[in-house]
Amino acid sequence: MKTRLEPEKRNRITVEEAVLLVNITYLLLIAGFCSIIFTKLKMPAIIGYLAAGIILANFWDGASTSTETIVSILSDMGLVLLMFFIGLELNLAKLKKSGMFVVMVAVIQLPLMLLAGYLAGIVMGWGMVESIFLGAVISGSSTAVIAAVLKEQEKIDKDTAETIILITVMEDIGQVLILTMAAPLLVGDTPALGSIIGMIGAIIVFIGASIGIGLIFIPRLLDWIGKKISSEVLLIVAIGLCFAMALLATKIGLSMAIGAFIMGVIVSQCQFSQEIMTKTEPMKELFMAIFFISIGLEIVPDELLHNIPLILIIFGVFALAKVSTVLLAYLLGNRKLKISFMSAVSLVAMGEFAFIIAKTALDAGVVSQSFYSAVIGAALVSMVILPFLSKNSDKIYDKVASSVPQAVHKKVDHLSCVRSDAYERMRSSKKSASLVRSKFIMIYIDLLVIAAIEIIFYFLSPYIYENLDPLLPSNIHIANSLSMIINFLVLLPPIINLVHNLKLIDEVMLEGGKRSRQRNNDCAESSGYEKFMKVSSVLLILTIDFIVLLIVPNPLVLWEEVAVILICLVVFVALIIRGLPRAKYAAANEKITQKIKKK
Repeated sequence: MKTRLEPEKRNRITVEEAVLLVNITYLLLIAGFCSIIFTKLKMPAIIGYLAAGIILANFWDGASTSTETIVSILSDMGLVLLMFFIGLELNLAKLKKSGMFVVMVAVIQLPLMLLAGYLAGIVMGWGMVESIFLGAVISGSSTAVIAAVLKEQEKIDKDTAETIILITVMEDIGQVLILTMAAPLLVGDTPALGSIIGMIGAIIVFIGASIGIGLIFIPRLLDWIGKKISSEVLLIVAIGLCFAMALLATKIGLSMAIGAFIMGVIVSQCQFSQEIMTKTEPMKELFMAIFFISIGLEIVPDELLHNIPLILIIFGVFALAKVSTVLLAYLLGNRKLKISFMSAVSLVAMGEFAFIIAKTALDAGVVSQSFYSAVIGAALVSMVILPFLSKNSDKIYDKVASSVPQAVHKKVDHLSCVRSDAYERMRSSKKSASLVRSKFIMIYIDLLVIAAIEIIFYFLSPYIYENLDPLLPSNIHIANSLSMIINFLVLLPPIINLVHNLKLIDEVMLEGGKRSRQRNNDCAESSGYEKFMKVSSVLLILTIDFIVLLIVPNPLVLWEEVAVILICLVVFVALIIRGLPRAKYAAANEKITQKIKKK
């Protein structure tokens, strides 16, 4: 039996409906109008959405608490759908077609971008957490903006453009992983050790169980629905699973973005993934527009003006690091220099994930409002400048190439020759190629272990200081010095393994170079890389260890750091005398070298 609503309740519902309609109307129309203006100015539509948020927050009297609430809810939906869509885009067939090149570019440049941002933050006097998040923010590029620019200008051939877009997708995936690994940092500057271990354990269990169990049941369920029921029901179930996984992620203290992305990866393995992607995209575009409006709502124009120097610094670090790291990855992938440069320049647009990571860090209180505003400003600058850079990338390359000295040309040609020789050597032997790939993977794992060790020591240092400092003289940092010495020793195993793997790769590369030089006299000159790799393993281990120690913030003064270095040297010499790093890998090196030379 139907019940009639009381007049007051009915009136309240009518008012709430009106508020919703008014807010949605203003949001979409102002965003649409701003986007049209910026599109006509040959700029990305995203800037229009951000401008709409700035206008609504700062220059429109109609904005209210209800507006912010509505935008917050809808922007969260946009974030979930974006991450779900990125997961769906992880097309294994495309990855197979492009080979491992795209993965290699992402694997090489993402950690280097993270390191560049971290070092820039440390140089500017920021703390470790803020510096890490700066690196995370600048590590990716915008898929939407770059795709639009490449499509409009057509300066690069179709295959190269598709490779660039796929690289941006891999960067998005990489940034999801970075955000996942940085999740313990979101609980504050000095979280409890138990909470860090618990959160890391929860992340590992959640991702492993979700993917493991999900891949067994969900693709089969969706395939059955797509074949037996209808495409409409298929879409509803897929989106429902997406939000369910996002909810589950929040229940264990993780970001909803992580859950949505994992479900996207799982759903991408069903037969109807392309159909689901096609029908999801319009919803994603709508709610993502509101997500960017929500970003604009938190931008204060005065703060942008006050942070112009910081905005330009962040953009400069991003642009320089992005071009350098992508160029390095392309060259290591045996691509031509001009194509490598043009591809690298085409990626100079800070990604949508910059906004997501910055907003997540701001909401958690681990970065300041000025940091957030500067990141938004730098992202806007990169999006505005990208069309010009991409359009003139070939001219920029030609101008730079014509202005560099002849000696530099010869050196570049020589390095290209050595690189081609190394690839020729690896192609001639499947075992050598497999060895190099496996050792690169081990090097990557070693670098991740080193980074994890430093993050752990960063959070352990306060506890070491609190427990030891009262027992020691207060005029010097003995507790912190002891922590650095322990850190030095803990870093030794992964660094020793890192140097060992570098030496083994070097053996393959040099052997390939020697054999090729018998046929090609242009590569007869010894390269700087070969000279570098002839440096003693012990010296390389010490250099890497001390560099890692010194780039991590510490309260020690100069003479205390020198004292710590001397103590570490004494300890290291003692370990060498006992034979720890000296001969550990000598037999393995010799054995593998002999195998390489026999081929």
